[in-house]
Amino acid sequence: MSPVLSFLFTPLGSSCSYQYDSKPFLFSLVNKPGWGPVQLSPPGATGSGSYSYAIHGCSSYGPTFGGGHDIYIADQAASNTNSYTYLGHSYEPPTGYSYGSYLAYTFLAGTYTFSPTEVETFYEST
Repeated sequence: MSPVLSFLFTPLGSSCSYQYDSKPFLFSLVNKPGWGPVQLSPPGATGSGSYSYAIHGCSSYGPTFGGGHDIYIADQAASNTNSYTYLGHSYEPPTGYSYGSYLAYTFLAGTYTFSPTEVETFYEST
């Protein structure tokens, strides 16, 4: 079963750049056995990252979050396995795990690289 990932996302322009944002967060409803739904802290909230690297937008690929691309959704993601997750560079991995741990890159999708069949993004308009 392919993962369904959900994000709160502030849309960017067509340039490829990071954007400061103190509101985005990542959450996952279905996780490895033993883990319930989880919301991952936005970068900067606990000192692990920077709000300046909260989101990365580029017209050539999908939503990307975190300075180290903690979550990266590739262009035409449903037809390749180029999307990946690697929590901990900016967004906090689950409690007890750190950047570089096996769980940091397998927690959300079950593997490091994956092919999502559905990606949900939400954004707040003002």
